[in-house]
Amino acid sequence: MRWRLNVLSMGEDEARALGVNVKRDRFIFIASSTLMVSVAVSVSGIIGWVGLMVPHLIRMVSGPDHKSLVPLSMAGGAAFMIAADTIARNITGFDIPVGIITAVTGAPFFIYLMKRGGNENWGK
Repeated sequence: MRWRLNVLSMGEDEARALGVNVKRDRFIFIASSTLMVSVAVSVSGIIGWVGLMVPHLIRMVSGPDHKSLVPLSMAGGAAFMIAADTIARNITGFDIPVGIITAVTGAPFFIYLMKRGGNENWGK
């Protein structure tokens, strides 16, 4: 359904004009995203900022097409968590919770996104 997600990102009127059932598809995307996130959180625990930071960074690099954005976001999130876990285990003599490392990197990125606003073009 990635093409429908690309069409929905153009706006409601354009998606409807291209034959997409906006209400149904929006419900499907929100419901499936909620289910996937809840399963991931129940397995791995709360790991803040990854869902905000990694997809935005990947979108800046690869562009807005969901054909490449979704798999690259998954791989980028995994790589980010491996790096954060490695840092959390090696920065001191004891283990720091990985959520602290993600918060230390995510909070400045969130401030950057808030200052930048939504006026710039995302990706290529």
